[in-house]
Amino acid sequence: MQGFLLVDDRDGRVLAEIVDPVEAFRVLDELEQDYPELGGTLCLVRFDGRKGSLIGTEATTRVQPLT
Repeated sequence: MQGFLLVDDRDGRVLAEIVDPVEAFRVLDELEQDYPELGGTLCLVRFDGRKGSLIGTEATTRVQPLT
């Protein structure tokens, strides 16, 4: 079995399971175009008979003043 999981990095929710790789990237692109606030918060996780891999993730750091 192989496919992709569309994951929200903010809370780890799986938003969709997609089998076709072209469809997976199309969905990711469309969501980020339609909802720019999601940019950098979604990733695709590929799974197959091996351990899987992460595609398109971005780390963020929040800095807040201590005063």
